[in-house]
Amino acid sequence: MSGSSQRTTQHIDGDSLSNRGLLASMLAPLRKRDFCLLVGGQAISTLGDMLYAVALPWFMLTSGQGVPALTAVLTAYGVPRIACFPVGGMLSDRFHPRRVMLFSDVIRALLLVVFTGLVLQGNPALWQLCIIGAFLGSFTGLFLPASFAILPDLLPDQDLQAGNALNFSTIQLAIALGPALAGIIVSRFQPGIAFALDGLSFVLSALTLFMMRRTPLGSTKAAVADQETGDVQAATAIIPDETHQVRQTFWQYVAGTRLLQVALMIIVALNITFGGLTEVALPALARGPFHGGASGFGFMLAAFGFGALLGSVGAGALGHIRHRCITALLLTLAQSIGFAVVPLTGQVTGAAVVLGVAGVANGLTNVLFFTLVQQQVPRYLLGSVMGALLMASLGLYPLSVILGGFVTTHFGPSVMFPLGLLLAPFPILFGLLQRELWEI
Repeated sequence: MSGSSQRTTQHIDGDSLSNRGLLASMLAPLRKRDFCLLVGGQAISTLGDMLYAVALPWFMLTSGQGVPALTAVLTAYGVPRIACFPVGGMLSDRFHPRRVMLFSDVIRALLLVVFTGLVLQGNPALWQLCIIGAFLGSFTGLFLPASFAILPDLLPDQDLQAGNALNFSTIQLAIALGPALAGIIVSRFQPGIAFALDGLSFVLSALTLFMMRRTPLGSTKAAVADQETGDVQAATAIIPDETHQVRQTFWQYVAGTRLLQVALMIIVALNITFGGLTEVALPALARGPFHGGASGFGFMLAAFGFGALLGSVGAGALGHIRHRCITALLLTLAQSIGFAVVPLTGQVTGAAVVLGVAGVANGLTNVLFFTLVQQQVPRYLLGSVMGALLMASLGLYPLSVILGGFVTTHFGPSVMFPLGLLLAPFPILFGLLQRELWEI
């Protein structure tokens, strides 16, 4: 064999080994039993959430309750959910994320039993639906911060990015498939069956959480080294790095951490427009200037969702890239630019392409950002930090929708899209100027 052929063969073999190594790194979290239980349980629970999201408005509108009653039930659910994010974070830090998630799932399953019974009996009172909705929202608010804080207890630091990529991808896929499944179930049976299946999804999610090991994995370098060298006794006696450090309060930590300061500013800047953009301006753009109708609106949303799925999967292939925080900031800027140019495309197809690219940036950013937070924040504050981030993100949704309605009504839907680009660059630039963030 010639030297050129040998070099070519070696190059191909090297690429093959590199690809296998990349795939092994992306799938490494699946070797952890508890991680597989978490991902499976949350995927099932998310499918259940989609059943509820489709069945509730259909039931309210077809049972004579009407739009005002639907608004009341959704408000009764949404407000307590937002209010309970900080409480859920604190409880997660105090009692461990798995326990908070398990308790929340059990209570939500019981609430869905009552809710399903009322629906199947026919014509439940509005106040009954609102009370159950309020409790469902409250326990969802307790659940979510813990669900973001639990991953470092299941995976070592080096697998967190791949783990977040798999987790986000699975949930995104469930969100994409769930509404179609819900539509089939509601149309062929009745909303009560969808509510019952949602309750069953909480039971299955609780079962996966119950089956997890009670002792957190931990993520200290010493523990990982002990596991790799086979020192089982040392590896099972894991003590987090921050045990011997002086513990800060939540506010002390936020005041001294540029990562969280920048993150909170960017989340506020983006989400003060995002809800109004997707829920008000985008459908108005599809119906009006783009002449795309409901199908065009759905196509554009699907493009963004599919892009976010690809971005989440792709983040697992990035490995341990340098300057992850700066990369996340630049991707956030790219996402803002993508939204700003949507009206300029002039048609549904062009807008869908742009939104798909913005979705990829969104998926990549989410995985990189949450991995950074999970690795950088002390374990005893991780739940509280996640609660604050969720509060900053989802808490602005009502205000964003009001803003979107005002801008779209008085100035047209196209004006809403550049607003995020007007606000986001300032915290992004502030972050780019912080030496601390370049070192992460």
